[in-house]
Amino acid sequence: MVVEAIRRDPALRAAEGLAFLGGPDALEAVLRRADYVAVTVSLTDATRNLLGEQQLRAMKPTAYLVNVARAEIIQEQALYRALAERAIAGAALDVWYRYPSSAAPTLPAAAPFHELDNVLMTPHVSGWTEGMLDARAKVIAENILRAERGEPPVNLIPPLVLRG
Repeated sequence: MVVEAIRRDPALRAAEGLAFLGGPDALEAVLRRADYVAVTVSLTDATRNLLGEQQLRAMKPTAYLVNVARAEIIQEQALYRALAERAIAGAALDVWYRYPSSAAPTLPAAAPFHELDNVLMTPHVSGWTEGMLDARAKVIAENILRAERGEPPVNLIPPLVLRG
């Protein structure tokens, strides 16, 4: 498998095991080459609607998209059109565009993704695996101890340094 990745700042980490590591300016080139695209970024102002019509149409018609991050990173209507028109082969979406706000049934999106045979949707539970809660509790406990000792927490995400 050839693995390519995009990071806000590709200089922050080595590209060990990667065929390519680029910044946001390389996104569309990576999308054009990819057979599978995994969306794992945090939702921020910079990533909201990161993938829209243009980016989805850049993907191969045989490509699959997997979103385990947040729905709003991909424009809902653009994704629905790309899937309904088979501009991309399919998607696994572990995200909802809408969450229930009452006891009444709530569809996960305004677009009828649930009617498409090339979409698998789960309610943001792909990370819930056997042992996950115990592992999280251990990291939380370790971070409390680190804070008490004045040490940085485990899995600290460094702030983005903007270059002018």
